[in-house]
Amino acid sequence: MKPRYWSLAIVLILINYIIFATLFTRLLDTDFSAAYVTRTPQPTFTPAPAQPFVVIPTPTPYIPPPTPTATRVIQPAAPPAGDSLANQPPPPQPELVAPGPVNIRSGPGLNYSVIGRLNPNTTAAIVGRNTDASWWQIKITDDRFGWVSNSVVSARNTENVPLAQAPAPPPAPPSPQPASSAPPAQSQPQRPKYQYEPTGWYDDTNHGLTRFMGEIKDVNGNPVNGVFVQASCGDYSTISYPSGPVGWGALGESADWPPGFYDITVDSKPVPCIWTLTVVETDDRKTVKARLSESVPVEVTFDKSVIVANWRKNW
Repeated sequence: MKPRYWSLAIVLILINYIIFATLFTRLLDTDFSAAYVTRTPQPTFTPAPAQPFVVIPTPTPYIPPPTPTATRVIQPAAPPAGDSLANQPPPPQPELVAPGPVNIRSGPGLNYSVIGRLNPNTTAAIVGRNTDASWWQIKITDDRFGWVSNSVVSARNTENVPLAQAPAPPPAPPSPQPASSAPPAQSQPQRPKYQYEPTGWYDDTNHGLTRFMGEIKDVNGNPVNGVFVQASCGDYSTISYPSGPVGWGALGESADWPPGFYDITVDSKPVPCIWTLTVVETDDRKTVKARLSESVPVEVTFDKSVIVANWRKNW
């Protein structure tokens, strides 16, 4: 027999010896305890310690880790080009239609002044509303807005119309005061700004020359003599002889004029221009000391070159 088997046999004999010794000891303890309850316990037999032995562990089979498997990822399909936001139609804009003529006011209320009018079947863009949406703010021009009442128009797409700030309401009209028993004081008529003002102007079809003429009278219709009238076109200017049969200079020009009449002959042919006529104060027909009227424009053409311009003296 091989030495290896002899060693295994000796180990098995030792194991059997230990097992039987242990069982025998427990059996003796049980029998003696039952028979002699009051007897003083005797020392327990302790068997000799067993010789150490080696237990060969059972090998555990190796289980390889699982091989990772690639997971397929499904990409979402791209939306068709026709569904992009760029191709979607814009949302409908708020607007209104006036079935008939509608007043446009400066604010949301009948107490605001009328600033325009919508003609029948006119469409206008809505840009704002008042608190209860009873008035719509519309765009008249790029920098001008107005208000129309919702009760006289047909509005649509108004769900998201923003609240617009209304202008301050106009002041209330003053309360009527009780009539005074005293007669009202007579107000003095306002004095005109200029001493002379134009009256009764017209043109003549005679185009053989350029000429300005007319009559100068006071507020009572009486002729006024000694008045000068200036005619200007650009840098050119000329002043008439004094009105009436006053006469001027060594030759006594205008001595045969009717009372209040003046005459300026500029040229023997038409001089088309936007001329201005002004009553002036002068001593030598060259230097203007003061302007006694506003400068009134008058057009001279080839067909209409004779102008009749009358004046009234206010004071």
